[in-house]
Amino acid sequence: MSEASPIVNAPEVTPTIENNVIKPSAKADAKPVAKADVAVVKVDENGVAPEAPKKIWKLNVNGKDVEYDASNEDKMKADLQKVFGIEEKARTSAQKIDMAEKLTKMLNDDPLGFEKQCKLNGIDAVKLATSILYNQIRLQNMTPEQRELEEYKEREKEAKILKDQQDEEAKVAESNKKTQEWAQKFEKECEEALKANSIPKTRLSLALIAQYIDAGLAAKKEYSVPDVLPYVARDLKEIHLSTMGKLEGDDLLAYLGEELSNKVAKARVDRYKRTTAQQQKPAPQNSKPQEARPDLSKLKGKAYWAEMRRRKSEEGIGLYPGAPGNP
Repeated sequence: MSEASPIVNAPEVTPTIENNVIKPSAKADAKPVAKADVAVVKVDENGVAPEAPKKIWKLNVNGKDVEYDASNEDKMKADLQKVFGIEEKARTSAQKIDMAEKLTKMLNDDPLGFEKQCKLNGIDAVKLATSILYNQIRLQNMTPEQRELEEYKEREKEAKILKDQQDEEAKVAESNKKTQEWAQKFEKECEEALKANSIPKTRLSLALIAQYIDAGLAAKKEYSVPDVLPYVARDLKEIHLSTMGKLEGDDLLAYLGEELSNKVAKARVDRYKRTTAQQQKPAPQNSKPQEARPDLSKLKGKAYWAEMRRRKSEEGIGLYPGAPGNP
């Protein structure tokens, strides 16, 4: 079956190029969707639905055991259409071969029946026989040199057709090779760039990268994967927020799924614990306990003034008249 998309009725973002800056076009107006029509899809921590387990069929084709991936319903439909098309072509070809064999047999055994059967199939047997006879007479009237030249031209024609077919097959093979190499290089660049920028590698992020690069090529500009990543990160955030921002309560929890909801709850609890611990952290105390200050009212003479000077020094108050804190 086709994989579920995490985006519910999200408008497609089609990028454009303005003043050498890639910008997504305005989003199409999305029609409101009834609550009952919204499919509940569980997603992972990246906001993307996990891939469904693959459905593998074991088949026997021409005596050989092969495996077929039946997970993607669209691909399976396309493959079945190809199979039915091949069967139809094979059936038509078999009918044509059977008719050709029948006509060949009738040509030797029943010439008149051959002519009648040709007419039923839209073939002018008289014209065909006349052309064959004319070609035989033409060859018989040629000199050996002319006949050899005729045969040489025919061989050259066949050789040219064969060479053209081989050249075309070589071009297709080379094109397929370059396409595969480019795809592998592109996937590696995406993986490295996404990892370096802490962006999850998902089907959605890869699709957005490809859209922006294609938009650049359409404008005859070549953009690398790192060039478009800021726009991809912005679009991913907008898509997820616009999707989940429309849900509340149990609907939001059902959309996120139990696993992701638990991760969000745990993160909030951890943050609360850190904040509470910092607020309740006791104030740092001096390593040495403060000595009890003597009562100034009980001091006299030099002891009184020594204690006053010590306290002012500790409090940073000047000891002379007019100093800060000392009128």
